Amino acid sequence: MEYAIKISPDGEGYIGRECPQCEKYFKIKFGTGLPGEVPCHCPYCNYTGPQSEFWTKQQIKYAQSIALHELSSQLLSQLKRMERKPDPHAMLSIGITVKGSPTPIAYYSEETLEHRATCSACTLEYAIYGAFGYCPDCGTHNSLQILRDNFRIVTTMLTLADTSSSDIAKKLTENALEDAVASFDGFGRELCRKHDPKISFQNLSGANDRISRLFGRGFPSCIGQGEWSFIQVQFQNRHLLAHTMGVIDEDYIRKTGGKGGDLGRSIMITKDEVVKSIAVLEQMADFLFSIVP
Repeated sequence: MEYAIKISPDGEGYIGRECPQCEKYFKIKFGTGLPGEVPCHCPYCNYTGPQSEFWTKQQIKYAQSIALHELSSQLLSQLKRMERKPDPHAMLSIGITVKGSPTPIAYYSEETLEHRATCSACTLEYAIYGAFGYCPDCGTHNSLQILRDNFRIVTTMLTLADTSSSDIAKKLTENALEDAVASFDGFGRELCRKHDPKISFQNLSGANDRISRLFGRGFPSCIGQGEWSFIQVQFQNRHLLAHTMGVIDEDYIRKTGGKGGDLGRSIMITKDEVVKSIAVLEQMADFLFSIVP
């Protein structure tokens, strides 16, 4: 006997998936993404296999309970036909009574996940734990997409600075630089995690050395020495904002080639510098994404 069991999406149109290798849970929205029956990629470990391998344990248990429910219902129905009452006039008579109920159905509900994404490469809508992951349809890693989304938010912060008082504008501009650097650091760490789990892109020179050793090329090869020097200074500016409230120290002067007379003064971050930093970081991100396998 064969039963066709329909697995329905949740109220938002997502259907749960579970990787057969790492056993982590995610959701996808069928009808978006690549057309036809395509292999499924685990967003977490990038295991790839047919869709039939990615049913969740709860979905399988539900489907099995449906089949058992139907089978037990049919069996009880047949046994009910054998019921009979004892003959009260016979010296010996046996009655048959059938009791019981069909096997209960193991209903379930899909889980709520932290991050929803729409793949920029194939338009699949999916949901995962955390933020970074591979697209379940085309396998594209979403780290570059998330970075660009964050940069758009940073650019909006700079726009708000134009219409704010001087003190608020100054703080928004400083926060924009810090957020741009933090976003690039998160992007780089995630992209290079399987190659170098300890890499940090807040130390840009150290990260460049590791990238050069791992992949044979560094950031100056894609942006030029002038832009490389500029972005290193901006990362040092961000370091001061995070650790000394923006007050210039001897370490900053040594690393940036600054003037000794600036010691103890506060750095000034301009909107143009942050805009240029984002543009340079986007070039660096595209380069890194292209060389990391």
